[in-house]
Amino acid sequence: MVFEVVPAEPSDIPAIAPMHIAAFEDDPIMGQLMPKATYQNQLDYFANYYRKHFAEKHLTGSVFHKVVETETGKLVGFSKWKYAYSLTPELQEEKKKLDTKRTYPEGTNVALYEQFFSELDELRKKNCDEYKDYCKPPLRQRLAMLQLKHSHSLGTMLIRESLAAADRDNARAYVEASPKGLGLYKRYGWKECDKIVVDMRHHGGTQVCTEMCLMREPGASTTS
Repeated sequence: MVFEVVPAEPSDIPAIAPMHIAAFEDDPIMGQLMPKATYQNQLDYFANYYRKHFAEKHLTGSVFHKVVETETGKLVGFSKWKYAYSLTPELQEEKKKLDTKRTYPEGTNVALYEQFFSELDELRKKNCDEYKDYCKPPLRQRLAMLQLKHSHSLGTMLIRESLAAADRDNARAYVEASPKGLGLYKRYGWKECDKIVVDMRHHGGTQVCTEMCLMREPGASTTS
């Protein structure tokens, strides 16, 4: 099969929402974020989430890509990044009116959700310039794909797409990664700059989990 990276559109949301859920259901943090939410409630939540973010992308620098089978057009992976961007005074005023309040479906572990995302937000503000840096938002669901034998190479395709744009803009790229994904990012030139530690034993889990914050300088070398 041949795959290619192309822009994602709002019409892809019915495929993106279930992929989001399936890709991270075994993640030690993600698996506890909505432990009692029904599958349908999660589908509705993530579909609404992506509709909102597609609609607001002209105000946030958000860029969506998908990997598709070239012959069939079937979506097999997607990513969301925030690229470097600027706003006119009029758009800055429009952005101030955005609803940024967190919402979640019934059955969400609210205490974990608020702790995790509040800490990630603070680390992003500390380490990342919203307008000058590229940033892959938290949750790692923004880099998701079907469980195919090609999934690793498909993820690499999505990373390369955004890194090429960052290098063209001479921009840094900031990500958050679990230990499982750390090696892939380091191969593409990212270096650790911070971390968040979550004791999941306080939230229904069994372990202490660490999310690493990484920054890549423009043009950083890639290792095989």
